Amino acid sequence: MLLEFRLGNFRSYAAEKRFSRVAGSGKELPANTVTVEGFNRSPLPRSAVIYGANASGKSNLVQAFAFFRHFVLHSSETRQEGDWIPVYPFLLDPKLARDPSHFEMTFLLGGVRHQYGFVVSRERVHEEWLTVYPRGKPQEWFHRTVDLKGKSTWAWSRTHLRGAKLQLAERTRENALFLSVAAQWNHTQIKPVYHGFRGKLKVLRRETNVMGHTRAQLLSNRTFREWLTRVLKAADMGICRVLARESKSHKDRFRFPSEMPAEMGSLLSDESPGKPWVEVRTTHRLPGTRGEVEWDLDQESDGTQRMLALLGPIHDALRDGAVLVMDELDTILHAYMTMALVQLFSRPTTNRGNAQLVFTTHDTSLLDPTLFRRDQIWFTSKDGSGQTDLYSLEDFSPRKGEALQKGYLAGRYGGIPDLVDLEFSQIQKPQGEAELVSPEG
Repeated sequence: MLLEFRLGNFRSYAAEKRFSRVAGSGKELPANTVTVEGFNRSPLPRSAVIYGANASGKSNLVQAFAFFRHFVLHSSETRQEGDWIPVYPFLLDPKLARDPSHFEMTFLLGGVRHQYGFVVSRERVHEEWLTVYPRGKPQEWFHRTVDLKGKSTWAWSRTHLRGAKLQLAERTRENALFLSVAAQWNHTQIKPVYHGFRGKLKVLRRETNVMGHTRAQLLSNRTFREWLTRVLKAADMGICRVLARESKSHKDRFRFPSEMPAEMGSLLSDESPGKPWVEVRTTHRLPGTRGEVEWDLDQESDGTQRMLALLGPIHDALRDGAVLVMDELDTILHAYMTMALVQLFSRPTTNRGNAQLVFTTHDTSLLDPTLFRRDQIWFTSKDGSGQTDLYSLEDFSPRKGEALQKGYLAGRYGGIPDLVDLEFSQIQKPQGEAELVSPEG
């Protein structure tokens, strides 16, 4: 489970910001939190919602999670010596634009607290560390820094980190993470940490297409298909059953012209050549009968299709007890549908694996003290220099029963756009422009 995420000098986050998943002092909505083995000092909220104006930094926080995960999982595979690292510092300050970005995640894995982080520029990794807290006592397994000559130097725990450390360090390029390299070479202690990031952290950016994954799950996983059908029925979408069958490849289904190159057809169809196409259909009850009518998923509303697509990764997170970070969960969804998805994580009966949901939204109807605790609601705002601030509603100590939606829209907590009155001068018709005249003159 996620305890804390820190980031600094990344996109609009100039100064270091801390996103905590540890509950505050409030006692409201105790079912929204869970106390887990390895961290008994405070409960952890099961979900968090992030509000803010457009371009205030909400999506950049999701981008930071996405970069962190991708770099950990792939830096040793996709980077060659000299390749640039796709990290973006704060560009509105000339000094920070030249400085590296920094990230750190504190999380529970196997009931043990771990603290892993790195400092990275486009050219190289400047620092990397992993500290583990078995029985609450810190063990720094490794700490990587750069000396004055620009070479990586290493500090190891001879007692706690065993195995071929020096050989793995020699295989670690300047633009790759030691954690990634050690996992690739099957280091017995590092590999579980790496797989924790792979299986327990899932990030859905706004442009992520998840429908393909959900289609595959519908075809191969009967348990998922039955669960999804129950959720859609409970959401009152009029769906009786969800059916999936393997059909021709997506490429053949669209019947592209024969002269079109196969690579282009594959790109347009969003599927790899030869990959089987999963046809998804839904059934609806015929009024006044027990019969059902079946139709293609494309005939469902955009909101129904969006919700069905999201249920794939949501089911995975609930099943695996993972952290699911999503940008704009509420896109195309009715507020009640978004609320229903959030409650899948909030209720212990539907979230037995203690999964966590973190999402951004503009839907202010979710600012409801019966749905979220104060420590579950976060805001982003941007100052005059373009820097993002990240903070919790708990910082404002709202009174019990306060109308949170009204307070937010009134600007009490920040995180709203600072609009000025727009004045439109009368549009002047260019000289010589023809004028349309009615037949009546």
